Amino acid sequence: MSWIEAILWSVSRAAVVALLGTVIATGVLRWLEALPPACKAWGWCGVLLPFFIPSLMTGYCYRDTSMALVHSPWLREFLYGLIVTMQVVPVAVIILAFSPSPATSSSALHAGRLFQLNFTERLRLLFSSKFQYHIAAFCLLFLLSFQEADLAALMQASGWTEWMFTKHAGGLMLGETMRLTLWPVVIQLPFFLPVLFWLGKDLNRNSDVIQRASRCPVWMSWMVLFWITASIFVVVLVPASQLVQGIRIGIGSLFQQPSVPREIGDALLIAATTTLCAIGIVATFRWQTHRNNGRWGTLFVLFCLLLPGLLGNLALGLILAGIFQTGPLQFAYDTPLPLIVGEVGSILPKTMILFHCISRMNKPSSTHVISLLGRSVGRQQKASATELRWQTAGRVRFAVAAIVGFWAYFEVMLPSILAMPGLAPVGLVLYNNLHYGRIAALGAKLVLALLVPFIVATLFLLLRRFFSRFSTV
Repeated sequence: MSWIEAILWSVSRAAVVALLGTVIATGVLRWLEALPPACKAWGWCGVLLPFFIPSLMTGYCYRDTSMALVHSPWLREFLYGLIVTMQVVPVAVIILAFSPSPATSSSALHAGRLFQLNFTERLRLLFSSKFQYHIAAFCLLFLLSFQEADLAALMQASGWTEWMFTKHAGGLMLGETMRLTLWPVVIQLPFFLPVLFWLGKDLNRNSDVIQRASRCPVWMSWMVLFWITASIFVVVLVPASQLVQGIRIGIGSLFQQPSVPREIGDALLIAATTTLCAIGIVATFRWQTHRNNGRWGTLFVLFCLLLPGLLGNLALGLILAGIFQTGPLQFAYDTPLPLIVGEVGSILPKTMILFHCISRMNKPSSTHVISLLGRSVGRQQKASATELRWQTAGRVRFAVAAIVGFWAYFEVMLPSILAMPGLAPVGLVLYNNLHYGRIAALGAKLVLALLVPFIVATLFLLLRRFFSRFSTV
């Protein structure tokens, strides 16, 4: 497959995934809105779970399956496309669910049709209705599927990411790499703009999530349940069963690998640094935005912040490798700086979306009451205010930090391009070894790597509970 064919194939597949994903997400959201309040949390968990499964886990499971389909390329492409679709649909659900009320309601859109407006006016009404959010969801799914590189390299799926990764690993010249990388960048730019406008909408004020009353037809409910069940089975349960088998066979080999603690330590250190930098940048940007209400200036800054991450890890890594190998920044090439810059730029769009969503969950009235309680003279009242702050806002912010850290912890493409000599995060080591096939020892090591973030989060929660109880004594 030539470079042009790889680009065209990636564009076609991404368009199909984005279109199907947006349609499915619309039905999933309608089903979620129709659920009883007691079932909504479980429904959201089932919808979001496939999105948080790292590519290492799915790659470990389906690597050998993909190799067995070498003589059936269409089946391999279908399997890869299905997995990617199942993992990105939750993103479209989030985009549609956490969008504010549009300027043009459905009734206004219907009235516009009755009055037989001209084409330009009807188009303006359409793009100011909730249709704009479907466009943003479609564009974000296109970006995610077009730039997906980790699973594509493990499953040898056709496309520009696999083509470029293979050529780069084979020693493609830096100038040629930079020239070829510009093509995917240019293709992604038009799809970036609707996502940018969605993030910039109502950014300088907190707004609640719009509660929509909805009824879901029975046939749609069954189709959504089938999709969620299939997604959990394909993306979660099948890889989990393979990992259980791997840890059962390869647990003994973990004690024969003295480098494992250092690899996990490297991954945790990079993840912690990336998370602190990304959250600090996003929090500072949102604080400055609340002080300055200039819409176009805000959108320009947002564009500059998010553009690197929305171009994809592979393109970002290759561009940064070129920047840090030439010019005045060449001295920093053999330091952790390129990797930290790359991971922060890569994680910023996801972090910004998470902050955007939790800002719409804020309740100003409850925040004001808690702040009044915190000004009380009594120690018990202050302790109660601290606990209420944790219950209303702290838990959500901790979840955001944990999710961002989890993504940074399992980043594999950027370390494979930008990691300095001697730096070997556990995700990178597993990713490199998985290219040689699924081995039981890798399954045991992957399970250990998966458990570490949950252990760290659990320790933090236990310490918080201990100090909370200690302060009330």
